[in-house]
Amino acid sequence: MQIRLTILLFAYFYLISCCFAQDTKKITNKFFPDFVDVNIPTPAFNKKKGFTKYDEMMSFLDKMVKEHPLDISYEFIGSSQKGKEIPIVYIGNKTNYKTKVAFMGGLHGNEPASSEGMLFMIHNLLKEDSLSHLKENLSIAIIPMANIDGYEKQNRYAANGQDLNRDQTKFTNQESIYIKKAINAFSPDLMVDFHEYKPYRVDFVKFGEYGVTQMFDVMFLYSGNLNVSPSIKKVTEDYILKQAIPVLDQYKLKYHNYVSSKHKNNAVYFNLGSVSPRSSATSYALSNCVSLLMEIRGVGLNRTSFNRRVFTTYLLANSFLNTANTCAEEIQSALEKASDFNDEIVIKYKKEKTGYSLKMIDVYQNELIPVDVTLYNGLKCKPVLTRKRPNYYIIESELTEVVDKLKTLGLYVDTLKYDELLEIESYKITSLKQSPELFQGFRENIITTELFTTKKIFKKGTYVVPMNQKRSNLAVETLEPEMLSGFLRFNVIDPDDINKIHRYLLNKEL
Repeated sequence: MQIRLTILLFAYFYLISCCFAQDTKKITNKFFPDFVDVNIPTPAFNKKKGFTKYDEMMSFLDKMVKEHPLDISYEFIGSSQKGKEIPIVYIGNKTNYKTKVAFMGGLHGNEPASSEGMLFMIHNLLKEDSLSHLKENLSIAIIPMANIDGYEKQNRYAANGQDLNRDQTKFTNQESIYIKKAINAFSPDLMVDFHEYKPYRVDFVKFGEYGVTQMFDVMFLYSGNLNVSPSIKKVTEDYILKQAIPVLDQYKLKYHNYVSSKHKNNAVYFNLGSVSPRSSATSYALSNCVSLLMEIRGVGLNRTSFNRRVFTTYLLANSFLNTANTCAEEIQSALEKASDFNDEIVIKYKKEKTGYSLKMIDVYQNELIPVDVTLYNGLKCKPVLTRKRPNYYIIESELTEVVDKLKTLGLYVDTLKYDELLEIESYKITSLKQSPELFQGFRENIITTELFTTKKIFKKGTYVVPMNQKRSNLAVETLEPEMLSGFLRFNVIDPDDINKIHRYLLNKEL
């Protein structure tokens, strides 16, 4: 009897999740109708089904270049795992600009409105006279289809089954390396990564009459990581998002900061905000760039509300460009303040835990209902473990892979010019275990360490990472052993190699 009940419950949850993979017509008509008066002249809208293919995108870009050779160019930053070249598009003023802005779409291959929205943005920047001031005042780079192999199959992952937005520091995928190097070479002041999110989740069948779905057209994801400068978070909230909200209100689009459901101790809870450099929002913010990730409601909806989803993506991109133009001084001021690094770095943190009422759509009643949830707020974190910020990290010469990855992250790495006796801090591992579950094909090393001070002779050619450089917070996040995206945690180095990475706190220049 118990076995039969278990099977029936499993079948129930499976059917619920399958049936709610797309919105019903009632939900679409009431909450997410397309904008019938909005014409989007991009490849996907020239056919009745499917989405823009890679070849169609390239034909579209070639047409734009042919018609506007002085205003647009593109180059290839590298190839996908299946050999398709990844374009980055340049539009705008290359020399006398106010702000540099980078956009990216299609990092997850099953989020088509992100790429289509980028193509729509490119089209209108070139075709609409009302946007000509943006071309004149801004330098713009756009990667419209970052994960080409996944996009061609409408699959979230790269060809090898890995998630490119969980590969921002380990760099096991060639696409991740090419994208990071290209964005770093462009060196934007504002970076926005456009995505879509899944509105129906198995977790949601536990709420409402027979389940609920997310109601927000867009959710904003930005970093609450405590090593990110507060000035970046402030300009994001006070200018970038504040000016986007009236645009969304004008079209009666619904929005919220990004929340995602998780399981813990057989209960459902929600996370808000971003803290981990595994994702682009925090990774680029740690490089002292104003950084956001936009989540449009769309995964699993196929072409349902596709016009609405693409137009929402475009409206946000357009708003961000206008803010980058009108608030250029505020953005530059925030980035200058971000270069005044804190004396302390945060190794471990704790998210604020609160009760929260989240509005969602009851799929049976077709009405908005309040859902009471437990919320872990990543935008309100408190430090649990801090360390003094070093003036240099010292990396022994055997760890060439570590140095290569630091350089991919955009960090400058120097070397000692002669043998030198230095007083340094080194790490001693006090506990070590591996995660019970696989992440991107490996088990994470979860460790704690303590520091001890010693003196050691380092040979000529030993690597040194100066910590007064723009992207130095990425060195903190990858080299400190306890970090969630650290090289030790991610198996880039073995635990035995931790004695080859050191901290130099003295003021002497190396």
